[in-house]
Amino acid sequence: MKLRGNFTLKQLKPYSAQSALYGLFMVLSVLFTMATALSVADFLKILFGTGDATPVATGNLVALWLDRLYSWLISFGQLKALLLFSGIIFVLYALKNVFSYLSAVEISIIRTGIVRNLRNRMFHKAMHLPMSYYDHHRKGDVMARFTSDMVEYEEGILGSIQMLLTAVIGMTLYLFMLFYINVKLTLFVLCMLPLVAFVISGISHKLKRSSKIVQEMNSYLVSLTDETIGGLKVIKSYTAIDFSNRRFRASNREYTRRRTLMLRRIDAASPVSDFLGNTIVIGILLFGAWLVFSGDQGLTSELFISYVMLFVLMIPPAKDFSTGLSQIKKGRACADRIEQFLNESSEPSEYAERFENAEPSGNLVSLRHVTFSYNPGTPVLDDVSFDVPRGTTVALVGSSGSGKSTIADLLCRFYPCTQGAIMLDGVNINNMPLADLRSRIGVVAQDTLLFNDTVAANIAFGCPNATRADIEQAARAAQAHDFIISLAQGYDTSLGEGGSLLSGGQRQRISIARALLRNPDLLIFDEATSALDTESERLLQATLDEVLRHRSAIVIAHRLSTVVNADCIVVLDHGRVVERGTHTQLMALNGRYAQLVALQSF
Repeated sequence: MKLRGNFTLKQLKPYSAQSALYGLFMVLSVLFTMATALSVADFLKILFGTGDATPVATGNLVALWLDRLYSWLISFGQLKALLLFSGIIFVLYALKNVFSYLSAVEISIIRTGIVRNLRNRMFHKAMHLPMSYYDHHRKGDVMARFTSDMVEYEEGILGSIQMLLTAVIGMTLYLFMLFYINVKLTLFVLCMLPLVAFVISGISHKLKRSSKIVQEMNSYLVSLTDETIGGLKVIKSYTAIDFSNRRFRASNREYTRRRTLMLRRIDAASPVSDFLGNTIVIGILLFGAWLVFSGDQGLTSELFISYVMLFVLMIPPAKDFSTGLSQIKKGRACADRIEQFLNESSEPSEYAERFENAEPSGNLVSLRHVTFSYNPGTPVLDDVSFDVPRGTTVALVGSSGSGKSTIADLLCRFYPCTQGAIMLDGVNINNMPLADLRSRIGVVAQDTLLFNDTVAANIAFGCPNATRADIEQAARAAQAHDFIISLAQGYDTSLGEGGSLLSGGQRQRISIARALLRNPDLLIFDEATSALDTESERLLQATLDEVLRHRSAIVIAHRLSTVVNADCIVVLDHGRVVERGTHTQLMALNGRYAQLVALQSF
């Protein structure tokens, strides 16, 4: 039952009061069940008219109490005694069910609360993981931890803990009463229990390893499905439907085989424990009958029947105990995966180490000898230095893979610099709280991400306090207001999945309006026009020229025609700055920039 790092015990800690109430209600429920079973002896006496009304002299308080109850009932006559007994049984059963219900209410609060808290923590963690984590992990694997892993954790761990707690409480109380009724008979039972434990342990030994493999394969299936649906156009255009089907079926077949084997082990625990429990019942009947015949410790025939009933009532908890252990073995793989995800290192909001700041100057952004590598030994940027003076536009150009977009990622601190420093207003960005840094930067990317929400909600994303007037002002600045009001419901029009109801140029204008609404100190346009046709590019470029007037901006572009008016153009080649200057100056150099212009002109 031990969980690695006491992960689940930590989740249970905030619910200690509910756990205590659950335990109390379960104890009361079992006690009333036991009282009902013990009353069977009196019912048999009354029904068949056995015994007399005089309490027997015996050292067993249970027998004495039952005899006294019988004497009191039979004093009313047999018929009335049966009616009174029925009323007592009704009350006992009613109380048992009331406390069973109350215990179920408390455990449901605990289970749903833990799952809610874990999902909140996992979502928070997903938002704060560094981008490098998603570079090395499948999106489907992350999604599987939120879906199938969480369901498996609730059913396999939390459900099993509930089962084990119920079983332990029931077995403890039943065993205590069985010992009190007859020690010899109960010791005989306990001698047979290790056999049951040994068999069940053998069945569940390999469950954790099997479950971990199954969960990993399920994560792969989720990821494969996500990639396939996301790339359906490519799959169809390359007539790769049959290939995709074969690949999915092969993975699904192996997953099904592994899961079937795992479920066989789980399902074997219940019938095996049931068979062994019934075998013990037969042994109790034989040994207990011999004790009754020999008059051992006042064990009467009626009390022996109550004993057998109590043991039969103990079989389901014992069966649940073995099943719960098997389920926990299975569910620990999910617990480990969830715990591993929660223990991943988040991107630091602030660094403990203080980095050197630059002297305040007229530059809004300064890169000082910046070097960066995604993988050790393979630099993407090598000793890059340049400035972005306040109120100017600096363009980054170069061939694919030269490191342009990486600079934008470093500015937003999606990744830390390997060497060097980036300054914003003379302050090293590593010394700035992450939220403060990113609130001062507005990014418009090539792949515009719009949400399945209204136009107004998409523009106001990240600015919950923005008024409709603020939203419209940002849309006008992005030259998006005219086409927005022409939509069916204007600013309240839903844009569909990913903004699919808009053209590429319209989506980019919405994205620009969203960036402008924040009124950032620095705007970054990362290939904002590269996915557009020539006409849409020209219209959007006119918008950008208006937006960038008197603003500080970094424009990353493949199409050099979009940056000819930039105040400074920085040319990158294989991660190094090879040229810088205005369009006219760089053309006069007849270097790398002139080559790129010539290639595009051709």
